[in-house]
Amino acid sequence: MARGRLSAIFLQRARLRHFPAPWRATSALSKLGVVEYSCASEEGDALLMGQRERTYSSAAVSAAYAARNYANNIAEYNRALLEINNSRRSYLMRDVYEDMQIDGVQPMRDTFHTLITGCMKGDRLQDVMYFFDEMKTMGLVPDVVLYNCVITSCGRCNQIDRAFQVAEEMESYGIQPKHRTFLALLKSCGTAGRVDEAYGVVRRMAACGLTLNSSCYSALIMAYKNRKPVNEDTVHKIFELLEQSKGCEGGSAEGEARDDFEEELASLVTGGDLQPTRSYVNRRFTVYFAALRAFAELGNATAVKSVIEMLEQAGYQVDASSVTELVKCHIAQGDLENAVTVFDKFVESGKNPTLNLYITLIQGCLMKLNAFKLASAKRLLEQMDQRGYFLNTIIGSNLLTLASNEYGGDFSTANCIWDMMQKRNLRLSFRAVSAYYNGLQRHKVPEDDARLVAVREVVTKNQKRFNWTSGPQPVAEHEGDFERGSRKLKEPF
Repeated sequence: MARGRLSAIFLQRARLRHFPAPWRATSALSKLGVVEYSCASEEGDALLMGQRERTYSSAAVSAAYAARNYANNIAEYNRALLEINNSRRSYLMRDVYEDMQIDGVQPMRDTFHTLITGCMKGDRLQDVMYFFDEMKTMGLVPDVVLYNCVITSCGRCNQIDRAFQVAEEMESYGIQPKHRTFLALLKSCGTAGRVDEAYGVVRRMAACGLTLNSSCYSALIMAYKNRKPVNEDTVHKIFELLEQSKGCEGGSAEGEARDDFEEELASLVTGGDLQPTRSYVNRRFTVYFAALRAFAELGNATAVKSVIEMLEQAGYQVDASSVTELVKCHIAQGDLENAVTVFDKFVESGKNPTLNLYITLIQGCLMKLNAFKLASAKRLLEQMDQRGYFLNTIIGSNLLTLASNEYGGDFSTANCIWDMMQKRNLRLSFRAVSAYYNGLQRHKVPEDDARLVAVREVVTKNQKRFNWTSGPQPVAEHEGDFERGSRKLKEPF
């Protein structure tokens, strides 16, 4: 009897280690349904006193457990996993799976599909392989969709050799690779810049009777772009792929099972990371946009213009995404005037610029500030406001931090960003507010200015909250003692 109770005690102690320290206190354990008990041997000697175990014998404890429990059966757990998957919080997948194990709920094939696809979207390769191994341990044979997801996850995490190992394992189990299996391998080779392995995959596709589509050509372009060293041959090869891709299909025509998960995989493999904004949905532009992005990252403005001309000759309308890549290329070369000129011509043609185009150009204007850049940034911000675009907290904070570095002029660009954020009642980061506050003081704004009063209130509130004071901070007595705070922030802003 005593030996059995000791085993239960040690098991409960291992479970309690999963809880943080505040939850292991006596007052908090009662909320978790944990009660104290003592274990004694047959002779009456107390072996362990004050040990705790989880029990739900009483009605009060069961009610408390029901109030904080989110799932009781496999259907409720699958629903919770789908919500986590849709909200892209893949870091919670492992916790939910451990809760299933504690509750004794047996996962199904759909459960592992949700777990693996969710972790694939979050680039959590370790969790993907863990769930993949758990599925095989339980006797569930993965299908081709799951193998495609695992290969894609390995490629996104730059584990190319592992991706090919998973593909070989799939074939060893007698599962025939599909078109998207080869596409996932091509994308993995493109991420690592392995051109030879990519063409090896193309030859295997031809042996299986499969043809290349626009997504495959995009992966090959990515492979050439990421291959080192970059030379003139890289540009010629990308243009050759553009010519070869004319007339190819926009996607795979073969039907595969589980369309819901395949669409999730297709968005990641075929164009998910090729689209700068959600507005880009034209799959016919996939190869062209892959080339545009490749040339923009290589800093070749001439090649970007050539691709845009090819788009126009093919009868396609040049959209804002293509213009954004050309603007990025001009900004990278330090030619902001041409970038602004390209933007103005695009707007004068009657086309609508996207928010991503505005943000890209404004960020370029706020680098290495001068009078022309500040005036252009302010004009673009006013156009954004007129068209109904707005800044979120992260982008607004970054732009305000950059604009606050202005040492000459009227400081109107930073004021415009501040007014746009205040109009929507959005909270800025303390770094941006501090930079803006220093800029207002540097430009000697009157003390009764409304902006200065509002910024000073935010700065004072944060100083009281975090116990920050302006000026140099006292240095600890022992400079070598890191734990005593010898390295403190001397200038809060």
